Amino acid sequence: MEIKELHKLFLASNGVCTDTRKIEQKSIFFALKGENFNGNKFASDALKKGCSYAVVDEKRAIENANNGQSQIILVDDVLQTLQKLAKFHRNFLGSKVIGLTGSNGKTTTKELLQAVLRKKFKTYATPGNFNNHIGLPLTILQTPHDTEYLILEMGDNQPRDIQELCEISDPNCGIITNIGKDHIEGFGSMEGNVKSKKELFDYLSERGRTCFYNGVNEYSNQLISGIPNTIDFSSKNSLSIEKQNPFIVYRSENDNTYQTNLIGAYNIDNINCAYIIGKFFDVLDEKIHEAITTYTPSNNRSQFIETKDGNQIFLDAYNANPTSVEKALKSFSEMGSDHEKWVFLGDMLELGSISKTEHRNTLSLLEKLNFKNVVLVGKAFYEFKDEFPFSFFDKKEKAIEFAQNQKLKNALILLKGSRGLKMEEFTDVIP
Repeated sequence: MEIKELHKLFLASNGVCTDTRKIEQKSIFFALKGENFNGNKFASDALKKGCSYAVVDEKRAIENANNGQSQIILVDDVLQTLQKLAKFHRNFLGSKVIGLTGSNGKTTTKELLQAVLRKKFKTYATPGNFNNHIGLPLTILQTPHDTEYLILEMGDNQPRDIQELCEISDPNCGIITNIGKDHIEGFGSMEGNVKSKKELFDYLSERGRTCFYNGVNEYSNQLISGIPNTIDFSSKNSLSIEKQNPFIVYRSENDNTYQTNLIGAYNIDNINCAYIIGKFFDVLDEKIHEAITTYTPSNNRSQFIETKDGNQIFLDAYNANPTSVEKALKSFSEMGSDHEKWVFLGDMLELGSISKTEHRNTLSLLEKLNFKNVVLVGKAFYEFKDEFPFSFFDKKEKAIEFAQNQKLKNALILLKGSRGLKMEEFTDVIP
């Protein structure tokens, strides 16, 4: 079946789905495959539950459909068909697409920018972390038809990931929040990481489109090398931090100050990105500041939690890499407080050959910043249990029991770690 014909069926449907546990009536089921699952086996079930069609790439799925064989669409590759459909629909929509990638701050920047652009335009953005080769197409296919600006978060963990996402979404402009030490296992080196992120700017540059970058990031010169249409959104050009109380208060270009709901000095870069791009698209200054100051983070990112026993928790446990951890620790150390400070830090995953060095560097930084109450969780940190004067636990359950026994009261607490550690679970035992 031609993609334009499939698109007609899509427009007449209630969208697409890939999970038979979340079927919406009259949707189109795409039988995706992975290491541990094969959607072709569930095509018949999807039709029974109310899907109008099922897209499969194995003939036996047709045989298993019994009376629903006319509703089965056989293709060479289901994933590629999903991506081609999304690419076709992206052009059908006519929305302006903003591509956004980076090592840290992608989701917070996306949400801030969405809040800003919504002050003037009908705007839609990647829900949750739907930022890979499956999530991005699904985002495009669920975008409301009246959307004027579509913000697409682009994740990568190996070369050509960003290039592939650009070819599907054809962004009109792009943002790289920063470059840090993330997914080195997949990239092989920092050079590979920079090159992978730069795929966004390379794609845009070839088409004469605008690239927004963080001019204070140490890799910015490499990112914009050979790229003509660039705009620096860093704080050296616009907003600056006035104070942290513990939330960021920033000073504007006209010397006004604004209170946010964001913690961590590193978030000023995310604020500036939303501010500069808002101005680029002619959103009124007062509306930009209104959007930024009313935005409240969620999903374990830069969240502030106060407990019944007076503990103040800074929860930033959605993910972690050496760069984001360094920024979080430095910001936490600079927070003025009479309360006792505690750091609960989980392993940084997917670092490959640099893992041991970076975990040791993080421990040295903790020592240098003079943190006394430090709890390290995970096997990577546990290797250094005899080298540093902190509390090490190879299993999270032991660390949670330790935290519970501390009976913390009126403490200032930082919780951070890679997603696999689920450090947010400590909030259940901190009174």
